[in-house]
Amino acid sequence: MATNTLSSTQDVIQARVLIVDDNPGTAETLARAVSRISSKLHVLSATSAEEALKQLDGEGVDLVISDMMMPGMNGLELIDRLRRYAPGNQLYSILITAYEVPGLRESARRMKVNDVIIKPFSPEKICEIVRRALERTQPIPSLPSTALPSKSPRPTYHLLLADDNPSNISLLLRYLQTEEYKITTANNGLETLEKLQAEPPDLLLLDVNMPVMDGFQVLEKMRATPILEYIPVIIVTAARLDPVDIQYALNMGADDYITKPFDRRELLARIRTRLRVKKVEDELRRRSQYLEFLLEMGQECHQQNLDTHRLNFFLRRLSEVLAVPRAYLWAKIGEQVIFSRYASSNLEEEKQPPAQLFSMLDKFQERPEGWLVEDVRNIHDCVFPTDQLVRSMVVVPLCVASRVTGLLALLSEQPGHFDTDAFALVQSIAGIFSLSLNYQEFFQINSGKEMKR
Repeated sequence: MATNTLSSTQDVIQARVLIVDDNPGTAETLARAVSRISSKLHVLSATSAEEALKQLDGEGVDLVISDMMMPGMNGLELIDRLRRYAPGNQLYSILITAYEVPGLRESARRMKVNDVIIKPFSPEKICEIVRRALERTQPIPSLPSTALPSKSPRPTYHLLLADDNPSNISLLLRYLQTEEYKITTANNGLETLEKLQAEPPDLLLLDVNMPVMDGFQVLEKMRATPILEYIPVIIVTAARLDPVDIQYALNMGADDYITKPFDRRELLARIRTRLRVKKVEDELRRRSQYLEFLLEMGQECHQQNLDTHRLNFFLRRLSEVLAVPRAYLWAKIGEQVIFSRYASSNLEEEKQPPAQLFSMLDKFQERPEGWLVEDVRNIHDCVFPTDQLVRSMVVVPLCVASRVTGLLALLSEQPGHFDTDAFALVQSIAGIFSLSLNYQEFFQINSGKEMKR
């Protein structure tokens, strides 16, 4: 089933975007990704600054994405030239580079470059920057009839630095200050474990020689604790580790190690690599969890009728899997109304879903796949619930004999909480519920016939 996502960058956007990279594959990939943001974007691509200027022929663009190092004119020179063509000198510029060249960011700042991106990066990251740039001057649409998949804003990764030497902590903080990470520190092994359990980070930079509990002991306890066992760990130590110690640390579950003094670029590269691997592994684990839950639900619904007790149980389980505070299921079969509600907080007792959700029943004819709403506050004339507890949501139809007879809705307090995998899971669960409702209607009809006889 197709997945449609509501975001504030739809086909209302009209802008000219130029992408320049001397690697044809990179230029083409970025152009293809950016063009999917809106059908009204005019995206141009070139493999050199000279080719780009020739294509433009004196006309301006609204946004440029340019590689820094190219034959002939470099990226900064191209941006400076294009700024003269931009209406009112308003040009949003993104400079991409493979190297963190000393002084480059300062030069880019003086030339009013908006963003400097270090390779490698994902096309989704560039698309998110482009969306934000375009939204500054574009109107926010009301509920659209079609929508494109989009990504949530780039997550802020949380790093925990564990080292008993304040100078080492200061050095690491200085190295990481430009990376937009959320950073927590600990100065001994016991404090490290306490902070790990209180707020599990995305990555741990762990010193070996610490008081109270050394790094190896921390690592051993982490790998024996379910909520901590998948957190990547990079051993950071001033001591030149013996090969036996290195083997020991890796066998205990360390993901990497680096010895001081270390190069800043190497450290950042290792951190980014570990975070990329963690992201992929987290997605695989999450999808596996979704699949297991889907199989469980299918077996349970196949074996038992959907009475109120079972529905409440299923809705609570679905809410826990997707980590949402509110969920609703409502359906009507003949004269029978089926309603189930889950709320993790002490909300007032409700006899039915919010009225705004009911208004969507007729709209399912136009959008049978349902809605994935990233942020209800970005939708003008919004038909969705807009209280303080709702920022993002998934709403899908329940169908009996091809008729829309109800809905399944999950609501979150966080914008961008749901991704397309979560949307697909809810659609699948709605399909299972719909199948059970079809069975119930079938038995009701046949029971009625038997009674008439």
